[in-house]
Amino acid sequence: MSVSSVNSALPQYEEESLFQPVGKKELDQYDFMNLLITQLQYQDPMKPMDTYEMASQLSQFSNMQATLKMSDNMEKLLDYQTSQNNLQLLTLLDNQVQVIGNSLGVNEGEAGSGEFTLAEDADTCVVEVYDAGGHLMQMIDAGALSSGTHPLEWDGKDALGETVADGAYTYQVKAYDALGQGIEVDYRVTGKVTGVTFDNGTAQLKLDKHVAADVGSVVSVL
Repeated sequence: MSVSSVNSALPQYEEESLFQPVGKKELDQYDFMNLLITQLQYQDPMKPMDTYEMASQLSQFSNMQATLKMSDNMEKLLDYQTSQNNLQLLTLLDNQVQVIGNSLGVNEGEAGSGEFTLAEDADTCVVEVYDAGGHLMQMIDAGALSSGTHPLEWDGKDALGETVADGAYTYQVKAYDALGQGIEVDYRVTGKVTGVTFDNGTAQLKLDKHVAADVGSVVSVL
């Protein structure tokens, strides 16, 4: 009989089947108790388990149970706190809020209100308004402005004087000092809360039906 025929007659095993994991990776309190009981059952009668060692293992078991129980209680407390916070957010519906950001909505041809803060005096200042697709809709020459907060003066119309479609829009302020250096600008918008959404435990507000705002960006409720 040839070697090849003998090899073909032997059962073939996949290499990965020899290294399949056995059991589970983590032990719980039941596994701990089973190990302790098994240890007691198979101990040498002539050399029983040391009393202090047994007390130490029981103490570890007790501590583990307390830790697991505490962890479960903390998870329940966090879930409860999250639900309470979500319920409180519902009270913002139909209220005006001010948020950090430069996105505002247009409803029935009326644009939401926004403002911007200049860190320094500006020699020239231009406000650009873009639609959701990034298209430039209007450019407003605001001229020279002092440092501080200024309102956004946009009437909801494009460069041709036509009222823009309802939706979400963003505005950007390009301000420069007398030397042509750019000036830092901060943005805030005010809108009516028309919806609250929850996604994977994260809450978001909907302003003026079109603008999404993180709850963390709210600076005041008007």
